Amino acid sequence: MRILLIDDEPLLLKSYARYLEVCMDQTVVTAPGGAEALTLLEGDEPFDMIFCDVSMRGVSGIDVHRAVCEHHPAMTNRFAFLTGGTTDAATGAYIGDSGVTVLSKPVDRAAFEKALSASSCG
Repeated sequence: MRILLIDDEPLLLKSYARYLEVCMDQTVVTAPGGAEALTLLEGDEPFDMIFCDVSMRGVSGIDVHRAVCEHHPAMTNRFAFLTGGTTDAATGAYIGDSGVTVLSKPVDRAAFEKALSASSCG
């Protein structure tokens, strides 16, 4: 499975990527922010799963999700938000209305496994 992992916290990005690669035997492409993720999404090869932090500087996780919905609709059911739990009302409403899986940080193996198995490619 080819996974796009997006988080602007370098230590979490590295830790989650290593965990998914080593412990769960997945192929992981990382993006240290939403803008970089949007560039990667324009590549030739689609992703089987996208894990995206909600709150990032610049291009937010919500912005990334909107772009996926608009430009890559086949990947919308393979998207999961990562969050530390602190969001404003508008962000919380968007997440609730989107129906996207939400994983609370710190994310553990069981949460990753559940999200991967729930995706259409899992």
